[in-house]
Amino acid sequence: MSSAVRPRMTGLIVFGSRIVSAATGFVFLVMVARWLPPAQLGLWEFIVDLIVFASYPAGFLTYWAARDVARGKVVGKTTLVLNLLASMLGVAIFLAFALASYSEVGSSIGPFILAIILVPLSYWNQATSALVGGYNPAIGAYSLLVSEPAKLIAAYPLLFVFKLRIEGVIIAIAVSYFVQAAFSTFQLRIVSSERVDFALGRKWLRDPYVPGLMTLTYVLGIADTFAASVGQGGTSLAGYYQAAFQVAAIVSYSTFLSVALYPLLLRERSDKLMGEVLEFSLLFAIPMAAGAIALAPQILYLLSPAYVVSSTALEFLSLSAIVTLVSTVFDQTLTGRERADLDEERGRTRSILRSDLMFVPIANLTYSAVYIGIVFLLGSYVAAGDAPAYQFAAYWAVAQLALSCVLVAVKARRLSGKARLYLSPSLPLYVVSGIVMAIAVRYFGVAILPAGLETVSYGLRLALTVIVGAVLYFGVLFVVDHKFRRYARTLFNIVSSLAAGG
Repeated sequence: MSSAVRPRMTGLIVFGSRIVSAATGFVFLVMVARWLPPAQLGLWEFIVDLIVFASYPAGFLTYWAARDVARGKVVGKTTLVLNLLASMLGVAIFLAFALASYSEVGSSIGPFILAIILVPLSYWNQATSALVGGYNPAIGAYSLLVSEPAKLIAAYPLLFVFKLRIEGVIIAIAVSYFVQAAFSTFQLRIVSSERVDFALGRKWLRDPYVPGLMTLTYVLGIADTFAASVGQGGTSLAGYYQAAFQVAAIVSYSTFLSVALYPLLLRERSDKLMGEVLEFSLLFAIPMAAGAIALAPQILYLLSPAYVVSSTALEFLSLSAIVTLVSTVFDQTLTGRERADLDEERGRTRSILRSDLMFVPIANLTYSAVYIGIVFLLGSYVAAGDAPAYQFAAYWAVAQLALSCVLVAVKARRLSGKARLYLSPSLPLYVVSGIVMAIAVRYFGVAILPAGLETVSYGLRLALTVIVGAVLYFGVLFVVDHKFRRYARTLFNIVSSLAAGG
């Protein structure tokens, strides 16, 4: 079993699918944000946190499955079956959290009971995502192109015909999860031809430290909504923050340009891979962040006029998305180059405990613990009535950006001497072009996006503004950067070849 992984092409496929899913996801977000008040939007994100908490056990299996499949092993069926069994534990965890917390955030138990269906679907998705990440990340891109439209098709009648609120959102997400996991499972049949190997599962569980810490880091990293809501005793702060965060998350889609880095480093080391992938990712991340900052009020107005007050939070979160991109590439480089898990059985555990496989989750876990503590305090201040919830959403975003910068500095120090960061002179040109674009779309957006327009008209004008910004950014780069011209010619040749049936 083998799968050719080309970093730029695979990254472009996944990134392209994420941009398409960003468009459909943004439409879904507009539908939800205009239908749900901030407290209900915050409640939905609170439920998402509980689903992630309940999915924690899956990481103990999927971490090693991704590494094994990237090295050519056929472990798909074993991974899927073991995760299905583990999902029963996940349902119990979700129920425990839901029963203990629903009244603390001023909700009824009904939405939480309905959301139980998302737990086994989440386990299924985690299993397929891990296998896809190690085998062929492009499969994940194609599954998104199928599942995102399914979510919209399900959401429209649920929200606007049957007039469901958060229940409609839950059902639409369940449809999307099912379609995505089913499509990926079908595409993974080559790496799922083995008999279920429970002994392999026991082997994966013998070294729980690294996957346990890795997964715990992710769980804590998204537990900010939970901490803020518990600290506040409500979900309005989470609602204002999440409106901005969901937009800024589109900037983080540029991270998917680096998806091929991890499997490539597991197969062979290369000193230039990190710099190439980081630079290629920033080529898209910089204009996306600049555009989100320049058009923050207009974008949030499209969601709902109530969220315009979260503009400052969106500006800081857009910058944080770039820092998170750098952090992710550093993580993939440190763990992908590591070979401690290939040691002989006798010294394997000791080698892992001293390796970057352990350093990365410990660093991320430390960041998450401090971050969650700060967010909980912010929620407590909102409860005390010291300032409006939206104002604390901005403080929340500033805290995330500051702590993320510290985390990247720590990882950069760890990388020094292990991998050199090769960056070309093109990077400053990306920054300059991004600034030019941001200034232009700021004034263009103000001119053609007056308040009071009908939603569809406003959305189309905003889309036009984004297109103008993209054309300006890439046009400036085409003029001033020879490396980007080479990228453009290569992409043109690929598209021409595909159009010609080649």
